[in-house]
Amino acid sequence: MESIFEGLRDQIETLSKLKESEWLDFKSYWRPLLIEKGKQLTKIGRVENYFYYVHEGVVRGYAFKDGEDISIGFSYKGDYSGAYDSFLTRNASDWCMETTTDVKLARIRYEDLMDMFDKYKSIERWGRLFNAKMLIGMSRRQVESRSYTAEERFERLMDQSPHLFQLVSQRHIASYLGMTPETLSRLRKKVR
Repeated sequence: MESIFEGLRDQIETLSKLKESEWLDFKSYWRPLLIEKGKQLTKIGRVENYFYYVHEGVVRGYAFKDGEDISIGFSYKGDYSGAYDSFLTRNASDWCMETTTDVKLARIRYEDLMDMFDKYKSIERWGRLFNAKMLIGMSRRQVESRSYTAEERFERLMDQSPHLFQLVSQRHIASYLGMTPETLSRLRKKVR
């Protein structure tokens, strides 16, 4: 389990360096977990109480539209995860998070993370820079989904996260890209 904490610290310190004493205190609030494939981390209608760090495996976020689940994102090795909007606002989530593979992760409770932000400037800085990174990513995703063609969205995902095609079902990737599985299959054949 120590490798989970090494990975977590590496990710945190890409944004903000922590003193050893700060790290040891912060680390003590994170809980490592092994979760098998197909388990929900967050359910619609419930407040997200945890912020996650994914060490191994894949977590998928999805919502429902007309009875069909629509993939809205994936978290994998080295990513943070969770229904972040629900986590921050303390409102019920309107989307789900589930494991699509067996997953090794660590999680921290909302109250503990907020206490750490108050206690350490370095951890507050990490949170601020993480939030900025999330906002930028969401803005880019908005532009992608509204102005890129299906082929451009596919090419962008292939460039940024080609390993997802080995870890996630074609149906979920197609849903994330806003296309049918048949269109995705045709685009994949075109690339080969």
